[in-house]
Amino acid sequence: MLKEEYTSKIYTCKSLESVLEKASLDLNIPKGNIDYKVIEEKNGFFRSSITIEVKVPKKHKPNVEEPKEKHSNDGSVKIDCGEIIVKNPKEEGEAAFIVPDKNVKLIVDGKIVSGKIPVYEESKIEVEFEKNKATRECNVVTSNNKMEAYLTIKYTPENVYNLKDKNENRVVLLEGEVIEQNCPPKYTLQEIKQELSKMHIVYGIIDKNIQNAIKSDSNNILVAKGENMENGENDKIEIKFAMDKDITMLEEDNEGKIDFKSIGSVEAVKKGEVLAELIKGKEGKDGINIMGEVKKHKPGKSIFIKAGEGCTVEENKVIATIDGKPCMRSNSFYVNQVHEVTGDVEIKTGNIKFIGDIIIHGTVKEGMEVEAGSSINIMKDIERANIKAGGDVDVKGNIIASKIQSGGEDVLKIKAIKDLQDMYDALKKLMAAVEEIKKFNLLGQEKHDGEIIKILMENKFKKISRLCIKIIADINMVKTFKEDDELVELIREKLMGIAPINIKHYGELEEALTLIEERLAILKGTLSIPVNVKISYCQDSKIFSSGDIIITGKGEYVSNLQSNNSIYFIQDRSLARGGTIKAKKEIKAKVIGSEAGVATTLQVEEKGHIWADIAYQNTVFIIGNRKFILDVPSRNIHAYLNSEGDIIVDRLKL
Repeated sequence: MLKEEYTSKIYTCKSLESVLEKASLDLNIPKGNIDYKVIEEKNGFFRSSITIEVKVPKKHKPNVEEPKEKHSNDGSVKIDCGEIIVKNPKEEGEAAFIVPDKNVKLIVDGKIVSGKIPVYEESKIEVEFEKNKATRECNVVTSNNKMEAYLTIKYTPENVYNLKDKNENRVVLLEGEVIEQNCPPKYTLQEIKQELSKMHIVYGIIDKNIQNAIKSDSNNILVAKGENMENGENDKIEIKFAMDKDITMLEEDNEGKIDFKSIGSVEAVKKGEVLAELIKGKEGKDGINIMGEVKKHKPGKSIFIKAGEGCTVEENKVIATIDGKPCMRSNSFYVNQVHEVTGDVEIKTGNIKFIGDIIIHGTVKEGMEVEAGSSINIMKDIERANIKAGGDVDVKGNIIASKIQSGGEDVLKIKAIKDLQDMYDALKKLMAAVEEIKKFNLLGQEKHDGEIIKILMENKFKKISRLCIKIIADINMVKTFKEDDELVELIREKLMGIAPINIKHYGELEEALTLIEERLAILKGTLSIPVNVKISYCQDSKIFSSGDIIITGKGEYVSNLQSNNSIYFIQDRSLARGGTIKAKKEIKAKVIGSEAGVATTLQVEEKGHIWADIAYQNTVFIIGNRKFILDVPSRNIHAYLNSEGDIIVDRLKL
């Protein structure tokens, strides 16, 4: 079988449809049967073109545009300078044909023609080309955050066409060619700015980019850019002395509160040593978007370091002025003198009282007392002893049947504040109850205010009598203000025993509220910085702290722990078995109670939270004045009050 030989022809036109039609006319092959491939394609705004290569068998005789043979009788057509010139056929010759291209509107003898049509010299042939107007478009888009604007411009010229010249042939394709283009006027800088203004884009306009964009077609040119907002960086304190890791690991807030927990050292420093350095954060700056809207930056938090006793501040550095033990509280640094006891505290040494820090390398024996104006570090045990410190307390060993109090007089003040606040709240509720009873005449008109108050205190407000006794005791312990005498006198005259009967109008209690408010303000203003107690294990003991209580070891057994801040059990499986654990803010425990159901109470204030890994039955959770007793062993426990004031205990069964 002989292999068929092929040749190829090249055709170019403005579109694929046009070029295939052109090849079909030339080769007398239906468009669907043409074997071709695209060899070049040009896409321009004003002119586009496509070039194909057609595969043609050599034996095929294409309809090649050739001049009419000298003796041909067929008609012919040619286009010269845009004019269609037709010659009629002779004798038995065939008429010439013309075919309009896609963009050419052909009208022959008054009829619109869309395909191949024969023509003669007497035919009236009219040609029209598609018309377009010169246009220009600009489009501005903004980013979602209104920080950038982008401009796109498109110019479309008006095209003037004429017929493309063609050699004389029996069949001619009528094609238009652009002979002239009338471009629209270019945008001006001012016009583009007006468009931006209509979109409220008024800031960060880039004139240079606009001027470049308006010269010709452009796409997504950045023409306006805002300034990003930069938040400031917080100041930082770089501590140079070795710190107690058990305390610093509890830090939870980096928003400028460098000392979320008070920080004490684990070793002494020498005079002249740098204790800390303040690293200033960077200043931020406001941002502004392209609409001119200012985005305020968040300034960094400033820290001011202060030098207390035993140190000084020089060029943002804290320097020790004496040998001693450094500590930091509320960004204030101190170096305290240290009194060291190399052995045990016992009968031979006697009780110890020192204005600065005390370090005891041995055990505090039964019946002994240790009191420090600052911190106390005990390397071994405490056995039936009494420890009192103005600063932090750190006990490495076990605490048995002992009492520890940190914060000095603050512990007493904190108790007094709580009792006064409870009294204030109770009196407000008592006055509201009296007003309600009088309004609806619930006890009869013959009852005067004093009798109503007495009845309420004996029934609904029994705790007021107990609070009266507590407050008088608190004032005797912390009596430093003349207002105390007035408050004690008022309590005795109006609230204790049968005194309430002498009250003529319940409004007389307003005086008590005023005195309580004044004393609360004074006490709160004289509170020192909270200090911490850190222990490993305690049994049958009482631990009080004006700050946190941190249990790093086995835990506590049948003890009373009370913190004015929070209580943390650090070690996994650390036990809280029996006794009462009370904190102001939060308690984070590991294992509470026992399988035998040893009663253990955990208590926080209304806004506080209690967490525990495991808790057994008979564990009591108290949030504010709400109580919940656990009935089955549970795990992953979280106790708190919801927005309605009900106690919620999230838990899973163990």
